[in-house]
Amino acid sequence: MTLKIVFLMSSFLLFVSSGFALECPSNFKTEDVAMEMIKAEFSGIQIEGMRNHSCMNQDNFPHLLVESDVSNDEVKRIFAYVKDMKDVRILKIETIDPTVYSYKASFEVTGRTKSGKEKFKRTENISFFLYKGRSNQRVYGCGGILQHPENIYLFSKCKIK
Repeated sequence: MTLKIVFLMSSFLLFVSSGFALECPSNFKTEDVAMEMIKAEFSGIQIEGMRNHSCMNQDNFPHLLVESDVSNDEVKRIFAYVKDMKDVRILKIETIDPTVYSYKASFEVTGRTKSGKEKFKRTENISFFLYKGRSNQRVYGCGGILQHPENIYLFSKCKIK
């Protein structure tokens, strides 16, 4: 009986994991992955109540597995709204540990404060790692976040109404 349950569970997991497959194009650079991570951050990955928002739809992220788990995040307020990815510019990428493909990207973000009255330009950092194996990339995408930016930014189109 136990063996039958294990077989059914493994079949179920195989079915679930094959329900969608992420891709990590071979021509994707570390900077491209960093921009995808920032896009996920600005889509509301750390904001409570965003789990079912259209901005967090997995279809928007063909290169990353996007899962929001605010139970593991600090409660932070939205610092500012950003119009789109044109307001983000990578300044530099540093290798943290080449043996585990971990990196830190410094980026500049411009936009308006939450009140909408003041313009801002800030430098932030995001730390992440890359998945190198094809089997991991199909399930998890190109990489995962190690450390979020200091402040929370949200795309204007992603505001919760």
